Amino acid sequence: VFYRLLMSKFAVYLGSNCPPNMEAYLDARIEEWTCDSLDLIVSENCSVPEWLTSVSGLTVVNYPYEIGDGVDMARGAAAITREYIRNFTSDRIRQITQPRWHAPGVIAGSAGTKTVVETRASSSMFGEYKTDTNPARSFFANNILGRSIFFSDKLYTPKYGSISIPWWSNTERCIEVRKVHPNRFSPDSKPLSSIPSLGEFQIVTVGRISEEKGMDLLLGVSKILPEFGFIIVGPERDAQLAQALRERPNVLVHNPVPYIEMPGVYAAADAVLSVSRLEWGGVSRAMLEARATATPVVALEIGDAGSVANVTCDGDPESIAEGIKQVLTGIKT
Repeated sequence: VFYRLLMSKFAVYLGSNCPPNMEAYLDARIEEWTCDSLDLIVSENCSVPEWLTSVSGLTVVNYPYEIGDGVDMARGAAAITREYIRNFTSDRIRQITQPRWHAPGVIAGSAGTKTVVETRASSSMFGEYKTDTNPARSFFANNILGRSIFFSDKLYTPKYGSISIPWWSNTERCIEVRKVHPNRFSPDSKPLSSIPSLGEFQIVTVGRISEEKGMDLLLGVSKILPEFGFIIVGPERDAQLAQALRERPNVLVHNPVPYIEMPGVYAAADAVLSVSRLEWGGVSRAMLEARATATPVVALEIGDAGSVANVTCDGDPESIAEGIKQVLTGIKT
C-alpha cells in the first residue's frame, strides 16, 4: 500500500461498463498516460477486457458497488471516488464516459480534496434529448446535471464537436484530438473471416440499429443499390427496423465484434458508411478507424465529417447512394 501511495499519480474513472468506444479511447490514449502509474477505477459489475488488464503500468481498482441507473449512477460514482481518494494519493482523476452521471459524481466525491478533477464531454451531449425516446429525462440528465462538467478543474473536449466554456465557469478547456492506435488499425489489417461477400461491393456500417444512428437511411440505400452488399455490425435497439433490414436480401445484420477484432471488419469492406445523425462533431469512431486501415468513408454532411470522410452527402438515401458510387469509382480520394 505504501508503494501505491507513492506511485499512483493519475486515475481514470470508468464505472460499471467498458463498451467498445471506451476500449478504443483507452487504447489510443493509454501510452501517453503511463509515464506515471495509471489506475482504472471500476465498480463490481464492470467487465474489463483481458487485453486491457495486461497493459503495462495499468492497475484496475475495483470497488464492490452495484451501480444503478440515472441519479443512482451519480451517487455511486461519488461514493467510489471518495473511497478511492481516501485509499490512494492521486494528483488527478478524470471522468471519461457518461458525463451526465459520472461527472457530477466524480466532482462530488473529490470535493474538499486537493485532487485535480478532469471531465470529458462533447457538444453533442446537449442535443441528445432531441432524438431520445424520453426527451424530458434526457434533457434533465444532459443539459442540467451534465453542466456539472463546468465545475471541474479541466474539461477535455474533442476537436470535432468541442464544447465552449460559459463565462461563469473557471474550468480550463483542453482540446483533445481524437485518434486511433496506429499499430492496431493499419492498412496491413487482415479481413475478418466472418464478414461475408454479399454483392459486387461490400459496404460496412458500424453502430447500433436505431434511427438515431441513421439505419433507416441505410435501409433506403440498400433498395437503391441492390447489387451492393450492406453489412451492419452492431447491436439491435429498434426491433422493427432491424427486421426490415433483415428482409433485404443484400443486407446482413452482424453481431457486435470485439474491439480488438475491428480492424478486420474494416479490412473486409470496400467502403465504410456512416449515416449516424448524432456524432461528436459529425465524426464517428468508425470513420477514424476505417481511414486508418485505408478503407474509404462515406458520411453525412454534418459538422466536421468532411475533414475525415472521402465523400460527404445529404441525409437522404438518394444522395447517400450517389456518394457510395462516387467513392467506389475513385472520383474523390
